[in-house]
Amino acid sequence: MPKHRYYYYDHEACDFVELPVDRRRQVFKAVGFGVSCIAVAAVLMFGLDRFMKTPEELSLQAENVALQNHLADVSNRMSEVQKELGELARSDQDLYRTLLQAAPISDDVRRVGVGGSDPYSRFDRYSPNTANLLRTSASTLDMLERQVNLQNSSYRELLGEAEAHQLRMKELPAILPADGPVVSGFGKRLHPILQIVRPHNGIDILVPTGTPVVAPGDGVIQSAGRGGGLGNYVRIKHENAGYVTTYAHLSRIAKNVRRGVRVNRGEVIGFSGNTGLSKAPHLHYEVRKIDGSPVNPVFFFAPSMTPTAYRDLLESTNKGTTSLD
Repeated sequence: MPKHRYYYYDHEACDFVELPVDRRRQVFKAVGFGVSCIAVAAVLMFGLDRFMKTPEELSLQAENVALQNHLADVSNRMSEVQKELGELARSDQDLYRTLLQAAPISDDVRRVGVGGSDPYSRFDRYSPNTANLLRTSASTLDMLERQVNLQNSSYRELLGEAEAHQLRMKELPAILPADGPVVSGFGKRLHPILQIVRPHNGIDILVPTGTPVVAPGDGVIQSAGRGGGLGNYVRIKHENAGYVTTYAHLSRIAKNVRRGVRVNRGEVIGFSGNTGLSKAPHLHYEVRKIDGSPVNPVFFFAPSMTPTAYRDLLESTNKGTTSLD
């Protein structure tokens, strides 16, 4: 392609003279044109990138929106679970620990949080919306984990308390040891033989000689034999309940009853009589704490819960006919 050539008229020579080529000007024009092209290209690329997305970018954008929605849903569901755990905690505190007489868990322990520096600062590099969702979800999840661990620990403790409570209830002297009326109560009285006023540390149950005497609660035979004014006697230690019971003036002691033998509530341990310092056939029954201090036996049993009534109750329960309503 022919280059452009420029001329001017020389009056002295009376002729057209060709102008010399200015190389610098050509270079500047070329550079300016190149810069203009680059600027236009940059503007076009920015516009395309801003307003036009590739299929991959559109797919990633849709995926990001879906993940954010799912994360928000998970966060809401975790909040609901947290409320349920709160209800369990209230039942734990107000019901189970009250029934089992267990020490309550302090509010400070239940509110324990994550200490130290901000544990969620790693989310700050994301957009504000995403960072907020991640922070909320992470903090809720951490709180759930702490609540679950605390509740598991609490239920393990309560399980141990329940087992201990069950043992105490099984060993509590909760029924009358013989079928008969109580004719002499707990406290000071005139001794029928010695004719002096002295403490009567138990109750007397009027029964004919040979009436079966049963253990009013599970326990271990602490001693059995003959002892002074008690005559033939049996003493049972109810260690988990914290008591020792004594049965005196027996005509005889059951064959299987000896020191160290475990007996169950309702099991026959001997037969009533008139041995020792006794004026007539009856059963003298005592309840003492482990330290030896006497306790009124009537605080433990219902007058109607005799050995016969207890056996009838067990039979009805085994047959599935007993109702607690």
